[in-house]
Amino acid sequence: MSLFKKIWFFLALLPLAACGFEPVYGTGTAATNMLGKIEIQMVKGRNGFELRDRLLERLGSVGIDAPYSLSFKTTIESDDLTISDDNDVTRFTLTGVTDFQITDKSAQAVVFDSTVTSNTAYSATSGTYATSIAERDANVRLNRDMADKIITLLSITAKDWLK
Repeated sequence: MSLFKKIWFFLALLPLAACGFEPVYGTGTAATNMLGKIEIQMVKGRNGFELRDRLLERLGSVGIDAPYSLSFKTTIESDDLTISDDNDVTRFTLTGVTDFQITDKSAQAVVFDSTVTSNTAYSATSGTYATSIAERDANVRLNRDMADKIITLLSITAKDWLK
C-alpha cells in the first residue's frame, strides 16, 4: 500500500474514532461480558427448542446461578405464497415473531425487552413427506434467524443493562 493510500485510509478512520465507535465483540466489551451470564428459560414445542438451542449455542450454557434470565414467546404463521393454475399451493411463507425479555434475577426486574421478526419460505411438492421435511427445515432456519437477531440486539444493548 502506498503512503498516499495509507494516509487516506487513516483519514477515513478518523471520524469513527471521534464518534466513539468501538467494536461490539472487542475484548472487555459488554457484549463479551454477557456471555455465560444469561439463563435461557425452557419452553414447550419444537420451535421453542430450536430457538433456545441456538441461543444456548451463541450465549453459552449456564446453570440456574446466572445473574440474568431470558424468557421468550414465539408465534409462527404460515401463508400461501404461490398458487399454481390448478389451485395447488406450491410455496409457503413462514413468518415468526418472538417477544423476549431479560430479567435481572437479583432485582426481579426486567432490564431489557424487545421483539424480533423473521420470515422464510419453502416449496411444496406432490409428496407429503418431502413437503413436511421442507417445512421442518424452514422452521429451523426461521428459529435460528430469530435467535441470531436476539443475540445481535442483546450485544448492542448490553452496555445499557449489564451490571
